[in-house]
Amino acid sequence: MTFNSYSFIFVYLPVFLLGLFAIQKLYGNAVFGDKAVKLWITAMSILFFCGYGEFSAGILCISILFNSLFAAFLSRKKLFMLIAVLGNVAFLCLFKYDGNLIMPIAISFYTFQQIAYQIKLYKGEIDKFDLLDYLSYILFFPKIMQGPLADYEKVNDGISELSKKTVNSVDILNGLFLFTLGLSKKVLLSDVLGSAVNYGYSNPAGLTGLDAVIVAVCYSFQLYFDFSGYCDMAEGICKMMGMELQINFNAPYISGNIAEFWDRWHISLTKFFTRYLYIPLGGSRRGTFRTYLNILIVFFISGLWHGKGYTFLVWGMMHGVLMVVTRIYGSVADKNKKAGAGSLNGPSKVVYAVKVALTFIYVTCAWVFFRADTLSDALTVIKKMFTPSGFAGTHISIKLAECFQMDEIWYVFKVTPIPKWTYGGYVCMWMILIFTSVLIFSGKTAKMMADSFEKRLMAATCVDTGKKDGRLVFYTVILAGLFTWCVLSLGNVSTFLYVNF
Repeated sequence: MTFNSYSFIFVYLPVFLLGLFAIQKLYGNAVFGDKAVKLWITAMSILFFCGYGEFSAGILCISILFNSLFAAFLSRKKLFMLIAVLGNVAFLCLFKYDGNLIMPIAISFYTFQQIAYQIKLYKGEIDKFDLLDYLSYILFFPKIMQGPLADYEKVNDGISELSKKTVNSVDILNGLFLFTLGLSKKVLLSDVLGSAVNYGYSNPAGLTGLDAVIVAVCYSFQLYFDFSGYCDMAEGICKMMGMELQINFNAPYISGNIAEFWDRWHISLTKFFTRYLYIPLGGSRRGTFRTYLNILIVFFISGLWHGKGYTFLVWGMMHGVLMVVTRIYGSVADKNKKAGAGSLNGPSKVVYAVKVALTFIYVTCAWVFFRADTLSDALTVIKKMFTPSGFAGTHISIKLAECFQMDEIWYVFKVTPIPKWTYGGYVCMWMILIFTSVLIFSGKTAKMMADSFEKRLMAATCVDTGKKDGRLVFYTVILAGLFTWCVLSLGNVSTFLYVNF
């Protein structure tokens, strides 16, 4: 069961929310209201995960049983904490790197959550092990598939507060708004871009130079809309419930350097590696050389985590090397600034735009290795993108352009002269590429739009002046239109990309 499926949208989610609201109404003031909410969330989360098959559900049960036993009986002892952590790592590596075993859904995310829990319990950051609290935290369905790797305290406190709340129409509408924006990113943008990506990487040698550039950019965009779409939908679900979920994605492609990129992309994973790998390795406390080495180790491990094969290691090391270069450049810049060599207080808009462009180009090139099946395929795409021999006499293949032809838009075009034009087949492609570029580089996130929508909803609820808020009406119409369009486009349900990692 995925967020972008009929069964989830029209059956599971309504039943879950109605059940939650009923518990809040009936037992909200009772002593056991908190436990009733957690039992409902746990039971429904198990049902949600079982939709991915008996095998994945069974592996999850084994993992939870192993961690629960250590947490319940062997906590606060360093040796047992280490055994629990290493056991989790070994369990994860077994499925990730044994080619004969099927990769269980979401194993990376719930394993990392449990590693963090074991360490926090050992350090005393969690008072005591409570099975129901633990299960509702680990299994919480909005985050189990792709994160965020949320803090136990924040999730547990947020769930506990739900028993004291009642149905809030503003939260429901705002959550639905955010959920719909995320669904639109996945169904209407990411999946369409994915068609072009699949076409390109199925035959890299057959691409022209411009084809290679477009395919590489499309994969950057596909990942962006796929992952941010999931995050928006997860946050929207939590908003409808009446709680906040940790932000995990914040317009990463407007970053001026690679360090800022990782502060915006998969934020919780960056924090996890920083807290549980970079700092234990010594962080930046053991000299310059050791700092740079630790950075490279973290990104090497990150490459291994994302997948087996040399392509993922190259991707990880490309980010690690640039992160080291950025740190070196930052250190030199700081020294020059202290010496009075710099006269600018900050980068101009033009300089910053150039930095954003260069960072995006570098990240996109790294994504080529991330997506390609082999190093040879990745190098073929890179060669076609940048070398004169690969780019000479180039054009955009009509077959690539046809990957962008959304039926809903093309049906409209058929009653116009566009299909008869020499380059009519390319119109959809350029429309989608320009539109997605504006969305990505404008820096305005779905969360920002939802916050604006929420303020107008609250104003309309609290103050009745007899006048309609034009912007609120506009948002509502857009919401209804996007939701309808998405629902009509759900025929071919595709999984979210990060579920595979």
